[in-house]
Amino acid sequence: MASARPTSRDAAPRRSGVSVATLIAFVLVALLAGSAFGCTVLSRLGSGGGSILSSGVYSLSEGDLDKAVATYVIDGKRHEITYRDAILENGSLSAVQNADGSYRVPSADSVLAAARSQVIAAEAERLGITADDAEVDAYALATFGTTDLSTIATAYGMESDAAAVLLREAALMSQLRDQALQADAGEAPEAPAEPGEGEEVTMTEEYASYILALAGDEWDSEAGTWVSTDGPFASALADYEITATGATYEAARQAYYVAYQRHVAALSEYSAQWTDYVNKLLGNASIEISTLAI
Repeated sequence: MASARPTSRDAAPRRSGVSVATLIAFVLVALLAGSAFGCTVLSRLGSGGGSILSSGVYSLSEGDLDKAVATYVIDGKRHEITYRDAILENGSLSAVQNADGSYRVPSADSVLAAARSQVIAAEAERLGITADDAEVDAYALATFGTTDLSTIATAYGMESDAAAVLLREAALMSQLRDQALQADAGEAPEAPAEPGEGEEVTMTEEYASYILALAGDEWDSEAGTWVSTDGPFASALADYEITATGATYEAARQAYYVAYQRHVAALSEYSAQWTDYVNKLLGNASIEISTLAI
């Protein structure tokens, strides 16, 4: 009898409990976490937590939102980041509005995220990369499953204008990654089709074709067997009967698990290359986070 193995449910990506606002921020800046740029700036802020302010002021009026909270210099040019920029980078104004109508001060991480996004977007534009409406729609559809901006904004707890800016930045960043990196993580594998009731152990040509397509050159089509018994797929499927014309759903599900692990490893390598690229880019920038003057 085959030993207990992880199922496709175990292998497949799951929805986490994180908020959707956090997820959209992840889409934009997750691969930037831990950059030398961020660590350097945070070290200047000291160990007093995430507050930007040293004046003891922790709320903003409507008129404060467009004041500069930070400036960054890159290629000799100085740019400002406003409180509004920092807030909208990670959500909506309404989400940080207090009962008295004032706004909570954004964290240092939010300011850094805004700076990172602006620097990377500027680099993409410098290289002639653009994100027109069609490209933004394509990115939104691939990432969120819809091109309807109001639907995305509502689901993510954001104003439509803020969501539009973030989507365009993300589309630019995606194209910059594609142009800058040599590696390609590829697409995640599709799970095998579910069998009919009671047919989990029925051998079919459909599942055999599915497995052999995932296994690629690990399978010797002329000999009708594995090229080597210690390959990833051969090892994982050692307890299952596999032929060119027959395999079970359980075997196909295990092959999916192996392919998904391989995809995760490719994503990790892709992420590492992107982080290195971004660190070099942001290493040319310097940032100063100021206090609020009221």
